[in-house]
Amino acid sequence: MAEEEEMEYQFAWGRKRGMGGKKRDIQFYASFTFDGDDYALNDAVCLQTETGAEPHIGKLIKIWENRDKSRKIKVQWFFRPSEIHKYLQLQGIQAKDNELFLACGDGKGFANVNPLEAIVGKCSVVCISKDTENPESSDEPMVDFVFHRYFDVVKLKVVDQIDDKTAESEVKND
Repeated sequence: MAEEEEMEYQFAWGRKRGMGGKKRDIQFYASFTFDGDDYALNDAVCLQTETGAEPHIGKLIKIWENRDKSRKIKVQWFFRPSEIHKYLQLQGIQAKDNELFLACGDGKGFANVNPLEAIVGKCSVVCISKDTENPESSDEPMVDFVFHRYFDVVKLKVVDQIDDKTAESEVKND
C-alpha cells in the first residue's frame, strides 16, 4: 500500500469551461491529461473498484477542481450485463458479450462523483444505434464495448431510447 501512495502521476489540466459552485470557487474543465492519456467530456473511462474486480465503466460528464485543489469527475455509469442480469432476465433480453447499458433516469445509480485519480484508463464504447447524438462505427470489432440500449435506474428496466433532455443535461450544466 505504501508504494501506491508514493506513485506520482503525470497530470495537466486542459481547456477551462467556467466557474461554478455556491461561491463560484470551483473551476470546471473540458479536458485534462492524466498518466500520459488525454481525456475529455463524454470519454468512456475505467475506474478502479474497491474490491479489485473488473473496473467500473463510465462516461465523463463533469470535470472540476475544488478550491482545496482536489480534482473530481462526475461519471454517468454504464452497466455490464452481469450487473443487471436479473432485470435482463425479467424482460427476456439477450445481451452481446461486449454490450453495455448506459444509465438513464434521475435516481441512484445514474452517476456519481469520484476523485479523478480513480481513473485506471480509457476504453472505447461505441453506440451502435441509429441515434444521431452518438457516433456510430462500422469498426465494431476494434472497440472494447458497444451500447444501444439504456438501463433506467428508477424503473429498473432496459429501454431503447431516452429523451434528448436526459441525454444532454449533465454535460451542458455548469
